Amino acid sequence: MHLKHLLLFTPLYLPFTLATTTTPNTIAPRAPQSTSGSLLDDLPTIVDGIKELLSTDTVNKLETIVNGGATLLGGDTPKNLQKLLSGDNIDKLQSIIDNANTLLSGTFVNQTGELIGEAAPLVSDFSAILTAVLKTA
Repeated sequence: MHLKHLLLFTPLYLPFTLATTTTPNTIAPRAPQSTSGSLLDDLPTIVDGIKELLSTDTVNKLETIVNGGATLLGGDTPKNLQKLLSGDNIDKLQSIIDNANTLLSGTFVNQTGELIGEAAPLVSDFSAILTAVLKTA
């Protein structure tokens, strides 16, 4: 098939592919499909969509993304990320995670929770005693 034949079939195929694809995490809702067939009839809907797209909230979010990306990619950040993600640091982080997994067993967490629950009345009583001592001093 020649390129000119492909271009002839593309307009027939393109609306089908666009209609069947989904767009996750859109900023503004998609414009509804035209039912009237006239661009002038659809103009108010298009303008409303543009207004929403250019709202202060959307512009502020885009500015935050651009500024954050510039900060992330500027200065020493790429070098620092390269150091942070070095093989030695990854090994250290893996060791910390393995040790934390061993230390924070379900039994340990439950016993610690019980200990804190049992210590709460002691702290309250000690606070009352300390307050009484300070008042008499």
